[in-house]
Amino acid sequence: MHPSLRASTLALALLASAALGACDKGGAASLPPADPSCTDAADIEDAENVDDQIIVQEGRNGYLYTYRDENGTTMEQAGDSYTPEWGGAQRSRAALRISGQLAQGEVYAGIGLGLTESGPYDASGYTGISFMARRGKGEGLAQSVRVKLPDGNTDPGGGVCSECYNDFGIDFAVTEEWTRYTVNFADLRQEGGWGDPTPANLDPTKLFGIQFQVSASGKAYDLWIDDVTFIGCGG
Repeated sequence: MHPSLRASTLALALLASAALGACDKGGAASLPPADPSCTDAADIEDAENVDDQIIVQEGRNGYLYTYRDENGTTMEQAGDSYTPEWGGAQRSRAALRISGQLAQGEVYAGIGLGLTESGPYDASGYTGISFMARRGKGEGLAQSVRVKLPDGNTDPGGGVCSECYNDFGIDFAVTEEWTRYTVNFADLRQEGGWGDPTPANLDPTKLFGIQFQVSASGKAYDLWIDDVTFIGCGG
């Protein structure tokens, strides 16, 4: 996929809290659930199988993929398949990672989680998503990330859009520390000034995936994502 990018005018409206939990000796930390109303059936991907497929359950069987612009942006994890890397949130086994150098201009690099092998997924039984994120250590790395959810109106697979890829999303900033972010579907917006159609809201009945994208012109990037899950079980 090669989504177009425009300067975002969307105000940050997601909730972020530092990931807390007491570390077990030699093992992962004990984290509170992203949403106590949900069971493990809401989990989308935790990278613990260290393969290129999301957790297969609840009709979800999609794959991980990476993408970038064709203007010179590099990505160490680019290729036909994707493998998570060691070192997940709170000392878990592995996490999703993309790293490289963004070119100058209107550029982007991202990682996506396809929710099914083909076609959209009905996520109307949930109210949003939660995930852990951080950036690599070091000065000068891109800090702004956009999480976006291609749906039936913005993904070409929906057969609706004439100017596609202006997915509903929201921008957030990452630090060097693992942090949990919680995003409600109702808070997601398209970027202004482009895209066709431009409906009022995301259509959660026809979700094609979840994408995490950086677009800071000329910046190096090192983005880590873990423990992606739905929230608001039962709608």
